[in-house]
Amino acid sequence: MLQYKYAYDKNGYIWYLLYRFEKEGGGKMQKDTKKLIYNTFIDLLEKKPFDKITVKDIVEACDINRNTFYYYYSDIYDLLEEVFMKELNELVEAHKEGKSWAASFIKVAYVAYDHKKLINNICASRSYEYFENYMYKVCNKIMVELVQFAAQDMNVAEEDIEFIASFYEYAFVGIISEWFRTGMREEPLELASKLSLVTGNIKYSLRKAEKKARLKIENEDFT
Repeated sequence: MLQYKYAYDKNGYIWYLLYRFEKEGGGKMQKDTKKLIYNTFIDLLEKKPFDKITVKDIVEACDINRNTFYYYYSDIYDLLEEVFMKELNELVEAHKEGKSWAASFIKVAYVAYDHKKLINNICASRSYEYFENYMYKVCNKIMVELVQFAAQDMNVAEEDIEFIASFYEYAFVGIISEWFRTGMREEPLELASKLSLVTGNIKYSLRKAEKKARLKIENEDFT
């Protein structure tokens, strides 16, 4: 049985208890505390812009001290990135499972659509650029894999694959970003339908790149 030393101050006792519990190998309290911080942050994002939320707001709502917050997160941006990762990584995982990009997009888009207030409050803050950059990072990984898969059994230079992936990455994120900024007025299915108009052009772009590579080889042989 663990013995705990009682501190005079309530927050100090909570921190000491957390420290001892983790030291002795008790992980449940750690998970519960981190989940509390995460969920409280989400609740606050539903109510006001990110720029207006402080660590003080979070720790007071959770009834913990600042040391406890910083045990789990280096700063509030670290917490915000975890929110991004949780939502956007669903798209990456769906892609890995071999699902179509459209099905993956619709799933993630509906998550965003169901949290309009949260997205609007991120868009209304100066930190939206941070969110947008993360979207580019995730989308780049997806697009490169998508184009590489489409280019199987084709003679396409790696630099052309990267360029085509980059083109669609910027187009895709640009459209999504504008959807967020304008308050997501369109239903996710309607937006996915519009995006499907251009995704088929990836194969067309690859065929043009393959033709370019073939002509280059023919010219080299001719000379």
